[in-house]
Amino acid sequence: MELHRVTVTPLKSNCYILKSGTDIAVVDPGGDPEKILERLAKLDGQVKFIIATHYHFDHVGALKELKESVSAPFLIHKNDVPFLDNIIPDQTLTEGDEISLGEETLQVIHTPGHTAGSICLLGDGFILTGDTLFQFSYGRTDYPGGDDFQMQQSLKRLQDILVPGMTVYPGHGLPFVIKS
Repeated sequence: MELHRVTVTPLKSNCYILKSGTDIAVVDPGGDPEKILERLAKLDGQVKFIIATHYHFDHVGALKELKESVSAPFLIHKNDVPFLDNIIPDQTLTEGDEISLGEETLQVIHTPGHTAGSICLLGDGFILTGDTLFQFSYGRTDYPGGDDFQMQQSLKRLQDILVPGMTVYPGHGLPFVIKS
């Protein structure tokens, strides 16, 4: 799986473009739609999905423009749908859902805490964590839908999923590799 990171404004969010074969998924298009579209134009493939790890504006800010340009379905966890502002997802996600991309699969891991519908996307040797986990911290829980107890439970759960050598792609900041 090819993975491209595009840092977008306004809060230096990471938008990830995943490519397997000719299938492409855009994860967390938080802003700068022209920057995302420019990167997509350099790839030989078709956008099959636009996925948000949670509903915050810095992760869905370019959704409208991107969706109009690539005509791909928008996916988000069902618990974040009530918080979306004038956005209707094409499909809602739940724990354990699998998203097929080319020859590979992304597994949806529901990690509530930052928002009620926060998710991580688990691939082969990597995980996209949105704002659930960063290299030296984790996501805030004081926004609508946030819950500190749920965040602690989600972080404990991730401890069982993260293995040495796995690359973590967070919603903000640089990717990092899990050490022993």
